[in-house]
Amino acid sequence: MNQSLKTLSLSAILSVCIFATAQAQEGIRFNSQGEFKAVLAESEKTGKLIFMDCYTSWCAPCKWMEKNVFVNDSVAAFYNARFVNYKMDMEKGEGPALNKRYGVKVYPTYLFLNGKGEIVHKATSRMEADAFMEEARKALDPKRSFTALEKKFNDGNRSNEVMLEYAIALQHFNRQKADSVGQLLIAQLKDTDLLTATGWKTIQQFTWSETDRLGAYFIRHREAYAKKFGEEPVKKMHERLISSALYGLIRKKDSVAFFTRLAPWKQSPEQELQKKAFQMEAEYYLTSGNVKDFVKLTNEALEGAMKNDDMGLSFVARRCSYMAGKNRQVLEQAYKMAKRAAEIAPGEYSNQSTYAKACQEMGYKEEALKAAEKTYQLALKETSKIQGLAQKLMDEIKAM
Repeated sequence: MNQSLKTLSLSAILSVCIFATAQAQEGIRFNSQGEFKAVLAESEKTGKLIFMDCYTSWCAPCKWMEKNVFVNDSVAAFYNARFVNYKMDMEKGEGPALNKRYGVKVYPTYLFLNGKGEIVHKATSRMEADAFMEEARKALDPKRSFTALEKKFNDGNRSNEVMLEYAIALQHFNRQKADSVGQLLIAQLKDTDLLTATGWKTIQQFTWSETDRLGAYFIRHREAYAKKFGEEPVKKMHERLISSALYGLIRKKDSVAFFTRLAPWKQSPEQELQKKAFQMEAEYYLTSGNVKDFVKLTNEALEGAMKNDDMGLSFVARRCSYMAGKNRQVLEQAYKMAKRAAEIAPGEYSNQSTYAKACQEMGYKEEALKAAEKTYQLALKETSKIQGLAQKLMDEIKAM
């Protein structure tokens, strides 16, 4: 090959690579301008299902999906190849009519439709890329789509597998029916079923107490579950049940049992468990009105386990605001935690808004106004609803 041909070949390869990269970077290619009937016609013509992202301008999870999942290379390649992708603000244009037609009640909602406009599959909520890809696979699978599962159930199919997947699919649309189907499933599961993949998935989806049948079985057979399904998901499940038990002891005001159950977390070498222990203990003191021990705990945490955990500190600071009433000492601790969280991650909207609110409650007008102004600037990158909340906070502080 002569030099000119080599140069030409290299240029061609580079052009293909650049084009492929640009295609990947653009994310899911949505038709957000065309009429719905044109999208239906395209679906009929191509034989592809329609993926419709139902959103609103104020929906924060919708924005998160747009920024973090729809632009994922693997997600974009999969959806662009297999679906006619359509995006609809459910409060504008054809949105209200489509909202009424499909009964959309939460945002985001993801509808997978055929060319006749019939629902094949649906899902909701913010989710990671892998989970979002799985919803697409379900839509394309005539055995696993929402409509297929609903038909099987309505036709009398009560297999463990069908009831489990149907109950999971229902959870975001009809909680009452999801719980009803879940209870039917749990009632018919035998103990021998509980160590199967279906039994484990049922425990993960529907078990929140150590004392119910599934929770108690899980605790007794924890090692067997870890061996079969992996230590990490089993550990998370166990921690969830412990958290539920601890909240129950807080409500009962059983301090002896609470601190006995909390001790392993407090003494754990794992920092994440120490952080969970802090949040639980803080909740206990706030609920019981034990200001002295709350102040001691939060001061120690600010110098120790929580020193660099902005999200954890912001969370407890917000709980203080909610539960403190007019207690100056508790509000002072909320202020300290919120200020530290804003120092750790100043570009996080929730940190700045919590800090501004804590300053406001302490009466620190100048400091509150500075934090509120930063909050508003961060809100400009978010939805109109969040911008409105930030403006309201700033107006309240200016009026102090």
